[in-house]
Amino acid sequence: MKKRPLIAITPSCTSEGYIRMRPTYLDAVWGAGGLPVFVAYTKDEAKLDEYSALFDGFLFAGGVDVDPKYYGEEIASDKVEVCEARDRFELALLERVEKSGKPVLGICRGIQLINVGMGGSLYQHIEGHRQNEDVTVRTQRINICPVTPLVEIAGGKKEMLVNSFHHQAVKEIAPGMRAAAYAGDGICECIYLPGHKFFLGVQWHPELYWHLDPDAAALFSAFVKAAGGR
Repeated sequence: MKKRPLIAITPSCTSEGYIRMRPTYLDAVWGAGGLPVFVAYTKDEAKLDEYSALFDGFLFAGGVDVDPKYYGEEIASDKVEVCEARDRFELALLERVEKSGKPVLGICRGIQLINVGMGGSLYQHIEGHRQNEDVTVRTQRINICPVTPLVEIAGGKKEMLVNSFHHQAVKEIAPGMRAAAYAGDGICECIYLPGHKFFLGVQWHPELYWHLDPDAAALFSAFVKAAGGR
């Protein structure tokens, strides 16, 4: 039996420290051929180094907001909700993983975390990007930029329908990163790091409908394939 690439997923946690995540992240990674594992937050440098060395790929998942202090701002909206322990952990892990060259996928908060960790900023609150429809319904049309990893994953498509459940978004794209898709109102919906095996963040939640949509399934397949060294 072929060994599955080991994929670390950074979870949301309650204030008591319990993991609070939809199993759809696990299902999507498993369905793409990976072995998903939720990893515990830590400040231990040795453990962070071991995480970076042990796992084949890293999925920075959805959750609460990245503290604006990490991009040089104070909280300017009562809609902002932060988790210091998660910010500290994910930013430290991202720094190690980026240097390692291992595949990275960011989803919703994950794209925002990646952008901030790489030196970019966020809109602290935007309207019109949180749908009322079921999580599997794709309500938002995004425009895919040419000559990007996303257009390859989408099989050359110029547009894609996605779901939308966010109130923050990429503002200034981090140095070295590039946009791969925009919503109709100009909000950046996908970023990537050129020259990297797989280093991509998306603003939507493909894990909620990967089993229903070939484009969402293809995203996870490309990520897990890269983690497996293929």
